Parts: sequence; C-alpha cells; structure tokens
Amino acid sequence: MGKHIFFLILYIGLSQVFPGETITGIVVFHCAINIAGNLKGLINRLDFITFYNIGILLASFANILFINKVKLYGTSQDVLHIYNFIDIRYIDEASLLWAIGNTFVFIGYELFSKRTLPSIAIIIDNKKLLENIYYFIMGITLLNLTGNIINLAFIAGGVQKVLLLLCSVGTLFYSRLWVTENSKKYRMYAISICAIQTYIALFYSYIRLDLITPICILFLGYFIGKGDIKYLATYRIIPVILVFVVYFQFFQSFGGNRSHFIAAFINDQQTNASYTYVEGDEHASGTLLERISCISQMTNVIKLTKEKGFYNGMASAPLVAAFIPRAIWPDKPRVAIGSWFAVEIGAGTMNDFGYSNNSVNMTIPGELYLDFGWIGVVVGCMFWGAILAMFWNSAQFNESPFNLTGTLWGGYLLQGAMGALGADLQSVVTLISTYLVFLLIKKSLNQYAHSRHRASVEG
Repeated sequence: MGKHIFFLILYIGLSQVFPGETITGIVVFHCAINIAGNLKGLINRLDFITFYNIGILLASFANILFINKVKLYGTSQDVLHIYNFIDIRYIDEASLLWAIGNTFVFIGYELFSKRTLPSIAIIIDNKKLLENIYYFIMGITLLNLTGNIINLAFIAGGVQKVLLLLCSVGTLFYSRLWVTENSKKYRMYAISICAIQTYIALFYSYIRLDLITPICILFLGYFIGKGDIKYLATYRIIPVILVFVVYFQFFQSFGGNRSHFIAAFINDQQTNASYTYVEGDEHASGTLLERISCISQMTNVIKLTKEKGFYNGMASAPLVAAFIPRAIWPDKPRVAIGSWFAVEIGAGTMNDFGYSNNSVNMTIPGELYLDFGWIGVVVGCMFWGAILAMFWNSAQFNESPFNLTGTLWGGYLLQGAMGALGADLQSVVTLISTYLVFLLIKKSLNQYAHSRHRASVEG
C-alpha cells in the first residue's frame, strides 16, 4: 500500500513540472515494480493483478510512443491513422488521469486481496465426464463454424458468454491438464480446440486479436501447468516468441485486408460489404501500438469536460438497462456506450438506423472522470480494483487443475486483465452477469447433488 501512495504523490507533484509522457513513463516503472514483487517464483501462483499490471504497462508504453509521435509529426491522417482525433492540448491532463486511475485500482485490489465473493469453483475429475465436456465444446464450436452462431441473448447474455467461454478458454483447461496429468489425450484435446478456434479466427473473425488469442491461451495453460517460472527461460518459450514475431510483422496487413480475404475464401459478398475497411486501406488499420494506446480517447474526455462540464452520470446511465434480461424486456435497446462516445467526440457518425460507424472506449478512469470528476475516479477505480480481487478469488484458480468453472472464469478475467483499463464501465456489467451465471450453475449442481443424495438415503 505504501508504494502506491508514494507513486500517487509522485504523479501529482511531478505533473506540475514534467510533460505527460514523463508521467506515463513513471507508470511503466510503477507497473514493473508491481510485477517483480508478484512473481514469487511460481507461475501457477501468479495473482490476477500481475497480468493486469502487464496490460497497463503495455498500454502505457504505447501511450508514450504515441505522444512522442504526435509531438514529432503532428496530427495528420497520414501519420496517425485511426487515432488522429487526439487533442494535443490535453495530453498532460489525460496522462495524469491515466496514472491516478491506475494507482487507485491497485489500492482497491490490495485492500480486498484477501476477500472473496461466493466461490464458483466446480471440480470435475471424472475422466468420462471430461471427455464428454470436450465433445460438447467441439459441438458448440462446429455449430459456430457452420454459421449457426449461438444466440441466447433473449434469455441472458451471461448464458451465451459461458458457452462461448467453453470454446475459447476450454483450451486453457485442457492444456493445463495435459501438463499436470502428463496426458497425451488432454494434449490432443487442447491442441484441437486451439486449432479450430484459430481456423475460425482466420476465416470468420473481424477482430485481429482473435488470430493470436487461441495460441496464447494454449501456451498459458501449458506454462501454468508446469508450475515454475523457470520454464519461461527454456526452449519451450521459442514457439511463443515466433508466434508473436509473425503476428507483429503482419498486424497492419491484417487490418488492411480483413474486409476482403474473407470473401476470397468463402465468397460471401454480403459479409464483405458489411465491413468498413477496404482493400489497401492501411491508414485505417494503424499499428499494433496505436491499437493498444488509449491516450487519444482520454484527451477527448478532458476536452468534453472543459467544454460541457461533467456529465453527472448521464454518460453511464444506459448501463442500468444492461442489467435487465431480455426475457423481461424483449425490446431492450442495444447498450453501446463506445458508439455514443465516438459520436460525441466527432470520431463517428450515426446512420438512419441509430448505429454508429465507429466505437471508441473511454477507458474506465476516463468514463468515471467524464461523469463524476476526480471523486468518481478515486471511488470508482478503488471499487473496480476491489471487485476484480473478489472476482478472482471466487474462481479459486490455483486450487486444482480440475477446477473447470474456476479455470473458465479465471481465464476470462486474465484475458480482460491484458486489456487493463482500456475498456469502459460496460465491462463491469459483463463481468457481473457472467459471474452470476457461473454462480447459478454451481448452486444448481449443488442442489441436484443434494437431491440425489437425499433420494438415495431415503431409498
């Protein structure tokens, strides 16, 4: 706790004399200290906050490079690509907001690091059941592959999320079992799920991150199963490095071609026409670091408050509707705060059907500041850190490799952690709804087991 207070004082004091990129550089140093202190030798004991710090470190480093690029070359479209909407007047204030928001997340997490919400862990060590779960995962995946996308949003978005997590994070579960159980069968399960998820990403996904996510999850489970960080310094890390090298090398090309390579493989003109990017539109794609950077949107948050004052909750008000299931409210409007923000700052336009052609995340501290000012940042970011700690502890991720629901929930949190504060408050609603579905699953299974036991006793 003491180090976070020290950095908090440092940010506030130095922001009066140093530019935003210097303050953000201190954030990088802050995160590096946190990561080093959390390693403790065993990778399977790494806390969620370690991954969260890695995400913030990467975003902060990207912010530094982007700020320097803006100051060196200006803000023309040819130079800045998709993030040319940055307002250079507010870089310093936005950087301070980023630094203070991060620090209060750390403080909230540390204060609640020993507390938990009700556990959602379900241990499944029956080999036949594990085999059936694998076939179930493959069945769902193949449905998606044939175009029959699972859509249970009319019941609860959280139910759909859990089913899709089985497909995406199922690789983590079986790759971890592959190592801990030294099982060729679980290795085959993990690699096959990873392969088909990668195939879907190559031919059907529009999000570039999907291309590398399945492989990252596979290796994450492998190294967690190894149980010692020393394995990261062996030949086993070479495939990971090669994958990232190829991905970084072709990242911008993916952005310039993703609107038409799908049509080339599946000849789906309707799909091709629905995308925004066109062939050769490399200016729209930008580099990987530009995609990670969040300084542009945060400068626009500051700009809006300068011009219109604080929004007093109006920016986040649509989130109330997100908590109401469509089973109760079938005509519930789409909650798209990022689209609203894009239009609000002039980075997007709304069509006749009420849809924006762009979506820009405000970041969590940015949205809190836009609505409630510094009080909102302090209280809201501490709450965010606290709820992340309790969510992570509810997974009991490190207790057993056979913990299916805990691995799915924990893996989902780890994926989000790498995005750090790059999301917005809509992610809070998503996490809460997904957790409640996991909790409902556990309580239902416990009730079923109790009923079976009582019936056998009475019989």
